[in-house]
Amino acid sequence: MELMKSDDTVLNRQPREEEIMQRQKKGEEEEEEEEEEEERRRFHVLAVDDSVIDRKLLEKLLKAFSCRVTCFESGEKALEYLGLLHNSTAAASSSQQHQGLNVNLIMTDFSMPGTSGYDLLKRVKGSSWKDVPVVVMSSENVPSRISMCLGGAEEFMLKPLQLSDLHKIQAHLLKSLPHS
Repeated sequence: MELMKSDDTVLNRQPREEEIMQRQKKGEEEEEEEEEEEERRRFHVLAVDDSVIDRKLLEKLLKAFSCRVTCFESGEKALEYLGLLHNSTAAASSSQQHQGLNVNLIMTDFSMPGTSGYDLLKRVKGSSWKDVPVVVMSSENVPSRISMCLGGAEEFMLKPLQLSDLHKIQAHLLKSLPHS
């Protein structure tokens, strides 16, 4: 009888060890997911679109992706925020105000009155913000526009955006993190 109990114990131990290993693996996977979520929370995205509906949708998607979002309704406002609006005295104070500003990504609509998304892209890429990835969005699928923007932008996305589209920008966000 004693011998059977010891064999039975050995047989029962194997499933328990597998269960423990599975729990550990699941715990590690959950921990990795939490770390990825925390990484994304550190990302600050400027969302620029003159359409209130598109801007709110973009903001909601980015927040669902755990990003911190600052929205602007015009290219001028975004340039002012970045301290790149050269034509005003507000630019100097804005630049001083935002010296500690951290922006990981700029997402802008192509067609906006005043400073277009393409103009914003050119100004950003010709400034101290040149390393910040820019994604240009448009509801119009115009090949010449797309290739023109991809001369400086990391991505060109068609609107309306969906959460699945934001997975395309994840690599650009990760590149924007400071390297330790």
